[in-house]
Amino acid sequence: MVSLESLGMKKNWLYEIVVSSYSGQTANFAPFGVRTIDYKNIIIEMYKGSATLKNILRLGEFAVNVVDDPIIFYNALYCMKKMHFSSAKMITAPVVVDSPATIEVRLKETEEREKSYILKAEVLHIDFRQKSQLTNRAKSLALESLILSTRKTLFPEKEMERMLRENYRVVKKVAPESEYEKMMHDLLTDCLK
Repeated sequence: MVSLESLGMKKNWLYEIVVSSYSGQTANFAPFGVRTIDYKNIIIEMYKGSATLKNILRLGEFAVNVVDDPIIFYNALYCMKKMHFSSAKMITAPVVVDSPATIEVRLKETEEREKSYILKAEVLHIDFRQKSQLTNRAKSLALESLILSTRKTLFPEKEMERMLRENYRVVKKVAPESEYEKMMHDLLTDCLK
């Protein structure tokens, strides 16, 4: 059986995915960040006012589509008519046909916060269609930071430091205690000497 771990998911890392749900008979798609703490459940933070959040709170189930192509993220945000979907196997939700894998989940717990909800959902089924990498921003940000570090003289004073600090903040958030976080810390320290 396919598991979150076999998809390459690491505990507490944040992965970029596309959530799909229904609003009546209309398919809804939206990019979000997802993490796991136990490989049995996924956790997503959704901001109040989101159509996707309303659908999930109403229906109690949704699909988490593993996406490795930025065009699919773009279409989910700005060109939904280009999204190709079919039906999930175990829940009532659309699934992105062009995604390498889909995780079908059922809402288990909600925690309301001032501006958002933290959703915890139980993994019911994983449909693995093809090998891919989960999208985690740490690797790309680490590479971008290395390139930035070679161009210090091209930026106004303190601008490179500001960009590196922001990249480091995001890497710590999306890949805590990773080699990317350690590398970013060392790079920032070295660049500020």
